[in-house]
Amino acid sequence: MKCFQTGVCALGFVALLSMASFGLDLASTSGRLIPNTPDVNVVKAKDGESIRLTIKDSAGKKLFESEELGSEEKLFTLNGSAMSLAIRDMTGDGVPEVVTAAFYGPRASGLFVFTYDVASKKFVPVPCTYPKEDLTREMLVSDIQCEDGSDMVIGADGVVTMLGLVYHEKEGQEPTPAAYTFVFKDGKFVHQKTVPLRVK
Repeated sequence: MKCFQTGVCALGFVALLSMASFGLDLASTSGRLIPNTPDVNVVKAKDGESIRLTIKDSAGKKLFESEELGSEEKLFTLNGSAMSLAIRDMTGDGVPEVVTAAFYGPRASGLFVFTYDVASKKFVPVPCTYPKEDLTREMLVSDIQCEDGSDMVIGADGVVTMLGLVYHEKEGQEPTPAAYTFVFKDGKFVHQKTVPLRVK
């Protein structure tokens, strides 16, 4: 895996940061995210130090603006390709979601999935939960950074694999890298297992 070749995972955002100047659109796409309506337009942009997602209808009316997702651009892997923003059905209901990522620091990045909630008529984040730890977040998190997006991988079967660190209870023991896998179930991405990784 590219980010483990030296045993140290560099942030690798220099080239991406050069593109992320004030008010710059980082990526855009469109799709039918709301059932029985025309396509909407999705834009991921950086304004100052804030990355946000905006969704507008074909007439330019703003339907949704996210809270700050992070401060730096981040890629993820979908269908074997590094991407900044994508539309894909992640919940299996036949209606696609918006998928994007951002680095929010000090060493962590989030993979965000936004879906249209028919009941509230709003776009909402799909949560991520760790049942054993009774922990729920509004994103999937990686605290191992790989500039090629291989730290956040969405498989063809919808399984999401995030690279992260396992923090041990024993004092003085260094955290170790692992792959965390998640599947979508009952409205959430549910943690399935954590597999330790070897560092070359």
